[in-house]
Amino acid sequence: MKRNLNRMCSEQYDLVVIGAGIYGATVAWDATLRGLKVALIEKGDFGSATSANSLKIIHGGLRYLQQLDFLRMRESIHERRVLMYIAPHLVHPLPVLMPTYSYKLKSRPALAAALLANDIVGFDRNGLTDPQKFIPRGHTMSRKELKELIPGYDKYNLNGGAQWFDCQCYNTERLLLSYVISAANRGADVANYVKATGLLKHESTVTGVQAKDVLTGDRFDIRSRFVINESGPWVDDVLAGLAGAPKRKTFIPSTALNLILNRDVAAKFALGLSGPFKHIFENGSVYNGFRILFFSPWRGKTILGTNHRPFHGDHHEYKVTEKEISEFLHDLNQAYPAAEMKREEVTFFYGGFLPMTGINPRTGDVQLIRHFHIHDHASTDGISGLITVVGVKYTTARDVAKRTLDLIAGKMGKTLPKCETEITRLYGGEIERLADFLNENVADKTHHLDEKVMHHLSYNYGSAIGDILQYEKEDPRALEKVSGSEEVLAAEVVHAVREEMAIRLSDVVLRRTDLGSAGDPGEHALAETARIMSKELGWMDVTCKAEIDTTRQIYVPA
Repeated sequence: MKRNLNRMCSEQYDLVVIGAGIYGATVAWDATLRGLKVALIEKGDFGSATSANSLKIIHGGLRYLQQLDFLRMRESIHERRVLMYIAPHLVHPLPVLMPTYSYKLKSRPALAAALLANDIVGFDRNGLTDPQKFIPRGHTMSRKELKELIPGYDKYNLNGGAQWFDCQCYNTERLLLSYVISAANRGADVANYVKATGLLKHESTVTGVQAKDVLTGDRFDIRSRFVINESGPWVDDVLAGLAGAPKRKTFIPSTALNLILNRDVAAKFALGLSGPFKHIFENGSVYNGFRILFFSPWRGKTILGTNHRPFHGDHHEYKVTEKEISEFLHDLNQAYPAAEMKREEVTFFYGGFLPMTGINPRTGDVQLIRHFHIHDHASTDGISGLITVVGVKYTTARDVAKRTLDLIAGKMGKTLPKCETEITRLYGGEIERLADFLNENVADKTHHLDEKVMHHLSYNYGSAIGDILQYEKEDPRALEKVSGSEEVLAAEVVHAVREEMAIRLSDVVLRRTDLGSAGDPGEHALAETARIMSKELGWMDVTCKAEIDTTRQIYVPA
């Protein structure tokens, strides 16, 4: 995967996709598989903005029962199974526990009915040949059983619990990158650090994108038959300079905050616990209610989420504040007092934007958009060649991409090949039975790597593990661990630069490797990673220092 901007400005594309979050990445992959000539650009690094903020849960849509939205449940259950198939090394079943209480919709009978409905709606949730991907039925349990599984928990007239299964993504950054790499391997031209500064237009038709290389400042045009605006919270920025574009806001931002706790408080279960919610209105009135907060185990740590708030500032300048972290941690401790979570245990925080419709006038809570939106500007604004997509859920991005490409196919006036993204494995996904794959890798002592490292490589790179191990032929030290890490190898850093378009230190630390995905990896790890990158990219000492300083600031709240 090479960054070739000269090629981008000289080609005529069928599609230019603006934004390489999970929605842009999936649509680029689908379009490429259907034989279209595709360019994908991202103003930062791939998946570095909204898609970086995630609980890492691949939802089966149980929550949609509250609205009796069985269609969305079916979509989520289907997409969960698809992801387990196309990325078997990255997406795995996760047991979820929720206490039941003595009142109505949160009672044990109510949850038992919900789990039964979930199993009926998801009757085809299984069917994959790998037994590791099996999703069991949900069930309820007694108060005693629940308390044994959630030590110290005893709140709100507790009378039992409910257990069901969703899935968890081992590394959402690698999953997104797998879509990008897969598209590039099939012929798409992809580039990070390329900003769309405007749209090319002839009369009432968009004919491409005006672009800027963020690294050099160079400007160039990318010509295409269609432009798909997948830039998340920045979709309105892309539309702003277009004559005839809608004046209404397409994306009304709200913030979503998740925390990483350097301790596993949830054992092997993800917990959905009820906690108090308080909102003070401008007139001084107060609403007191409850909300569900999640405690999800992840690599010996806990992901805590999610805190949703309305946002009224400049979304270009947003950064998580210490106040937000402290207030949310207080709420989490109210939901699970026995966990006694301390601020110094919070090693990282993810803050991003989700689209909302507004504020609930009764509770003051954020009302998120329930459904994705595919805006055909030819229908709504008389501007041909432009589609804007606003997504909601990470889980269903592939399905939204399919719908977007089906729309494009109709507008092209020709028959495109049918969507094959649900049956085509992603980069690294050629694995039939995960347990066998892991055991074979651990048993292979060719490279003299310990079990922890082999598990790490197997889960992150899957069947493409050889792409990392082959660097030993060039330099035996390539398979040595980066200072301060128990898993990450120097070869991963080299590979990230040479083959995965890593340009900045943070690209490697946060999105190509596991070095900093759970917190600041430390001075030695950053220094060694910068040294390896400097050898590949020709950085001067001053550049190394600047990259280290910039990366460390990511872990410091405002």
